[in-house]
Amino acid sequence: MGEYYTGDFKIGLNMFSFNINLNAWLKGRDGTPHIDTMQAIRYAKEAGFDSVDITAYYIPGYEAKSMPSKSDAEIKQYARDIKALCKELDIPISGTGVFNDFVESDDEMRALHVKRVKYWIDVAAEMGAPVMRVFSGKIPEDIDELGWETIVKTRTVPALRELAEHGATKGVQVALQNHGDMMSSADQIIQTIKWVNHPNVGIINDTGYFREFRSENALTYNWYKDIAAVLPYTFNFQVKKKPAGAETTELLDLDRFFTDLRRSDYRGYVPVELLWRPGDAGHPRDRSEPPYEDITEFLVQVKAAMQRTKTVPAS
Repeated sequence: MGEYYTGDFKIGLNMFSFNINLNAWLKGRDGTPHIDTMQAIRYAKEAGFDSVDITAYYIPGYEAKSMPSKSDAEIKQYARDIKALCKELDIPISGTGVFNDFVESDDEMRALHVKRVKYWIDVAAEMGAPVMRVFSGKIPEDIDELGWETIVKTRTVPALRELAEHGATKGVQVALQNHGDMMSSADQIIQTIKWVNHPNVGIINDTGYFREFRSENALTYNWYKDIAAVLPYTFNFQVKKKPAGAETTELLDLDRFFTDLRRSDYRGYVPVELLWRPGDAGHPRDRSEPPYEDITEFLVQVKAAMQRTKTVPAS
């Protein structure tokens, strides 16, 4: 841990913030305002974000449980178009991500997920995304029979090691995200990274998903301790409004977050991600346009906290 950092961080927009609107566009759904990936990038620049995280879900042809439904040429051309637009707008791409499951008990399905992620790492390289976000996976049905350690060591770790090697050949880092599933606590995800033992694998520090293993929420959990604990292994972020989960009401203490961040050696991107649950006031499906105001408002709050915490706190 070095000296207290008093500079700026590049605050980014994670495209999942527009997930409902982007999916309405991709799937041609009526009743929800559409936004396409290129429009979302332009919004990010206009709103004052310093970077964008282009989740692969929003590249036409992406499929969550199979290989792409469009041709390799079409997908990689779209990735190059994203890169060109970001260069034109002078807004860096902080990373990308996919859905996957590396604790699935079916060997063939798990192998398919590894194959899929390799493909999207190749697309990330075309796009110029430096980090590929992956999950471990939902808690499998044989957890009680085999236990967490055995499943992670025999399924997740080999997959991550294989992807780390592939990513290294493409200039793309692989980062495992804590997500309240098989990677719930800082101890779990740090142990997993240590078992993988590869310099091209790190952590996506998701501020909204630290909790006790197999717990439905984190209402009584010390999330700040875990957020800080994984900082030495962090390759990228997903900063959420709520640290105990989207279904809760408590908001992340942004000043505390940035104070801990400034005490660490992390100097990378800090993407933010907004979530909505069914029934939430102002849900994107109930609006006449995508949730630009909510996202811009959170950006203002995040940047204000970043500015407030520049002064070295009294010891």
